[in-house]
Amino acid sequence: MNLKVLKVLFLSLLGRSFAYINNQPDPNANPSRPRAWMCSGKTNAELVGKLASAGIIKSPIVKRALLAVDRRDYVPSSRSDSAYQDNPIPIGRGQTISAPHMHAHCIEDLLPSLKRASERDPGEPLRVLDVGLGSGYLSAAFGRLVQAKSDELKAGAVYGIDVIPELVEAARSNMLKRDGDLLESGTVTLDVADGWRGYPRGSPYHAIHVGAAAATLPTDLMLQLAVGGTMVIPVGPDGGTQYLYQVERVGNLGGVVGADDNAEEKGYREEDYQMRRVLGVRYVPLVRKD
Repeated sequence: MNLKVLKVLFLSLLGRSFAYINNQPDPNANPSRPRAWMCSGKTNAELVGKLASAGIIKSPIVKRALLAVDRRDYVPSSRSDSAYQDNPIPIGRGQTISAPHMHAHCIEDLLPSLKRASERDPGEPLRVLDVGLGSGYLSAAFGRLVQAKSDELKAGAVYGIDVIPELVEAARSNMLKRDGDLLESGTVTLDVADGWRGYPRGSPYHAIHVGAAAATLPTDLMLQLAVGGTMVIPVGPDGGTQYLYQVERVGNLGGVVGADDNAEEKGYREEDYQMRRVLGVRYVPLVRKD
């Protein structure tokens, strides 16, 4: 293993998200295709292009959204020279902006549920919740994804929340640099809220992304998933073994916040959900509000 790869792996351990690398050879792998942690570029376009070449970005609509949001706008000015590196970057308050390949992976995992919702009820706007918005980058990317109706997706709204007020204000400032139209149009709403409790104001959601690790699956968030909706969430103890889970809501025996008047009374029902463990990760903990 050369020094460049070792350096990238070391930096990843310091950051918010660490996807464990599978060392088993893939007989179908293209030896010339770049892998995660090796997709860094000199520009945002080069970074996104390498993520697409690596097969991490699979959908043209996701590629367009990530090309439209410059990652450099969402990292501290002191780290702007590292904006297009495929590794996490500290943003203060003990938080980081995740590695680009993890962001791309999560958007791709949530895209099918957004497409299903667009086909099932074309007249209902899409609703996306970004929990632990950090620097605001992924909230902006989701905003570009749903800001206008397309052949694949209907238009919608994105709600980005964080428990740390200073991060929410920093995210707003970042977005105003070149993505302020998302805030002005109401496509993206940023607010201070406890991620464990979600954001009932926009519920039910067709897609929920959680950018910090929960010790257990937060039932309040699960109750805010629309039937057919998907949540991507890292689960596991701080400093311990964590996995990224894909949670799909398949039933409505329990409550659906925002859709049922008696959602609290109906409560949580485990059989409403199908869960799939995606990959091993390393995230900072999902902070509870005091």
